[in-house]
Amino acid sequence: MPKNARYEAEVDLELSDGTRVTYRGDGVGPDESGDQLLDGVEQAALAEEPGARVISSRARRA
Repeated sequence: MPKNARYEAEVDLELSDGTRVTYRGDGVGPDESGDQLLDGVEQAALAEEPGARVISSRARRA
């Protein structure tokens, strides 16, 4: 059975019009490496804002 971990994440995006937004979230997910976790949270934020670009992202185990 895969192990789960609790995470907190934050992704800063710049929209095509120059506006900046931050997406924050927390939850339980698979126990992934740092790169895998960041890739996932960035992709989730970009899915909400098509055409945006990632300015920064952070994730940590809570």
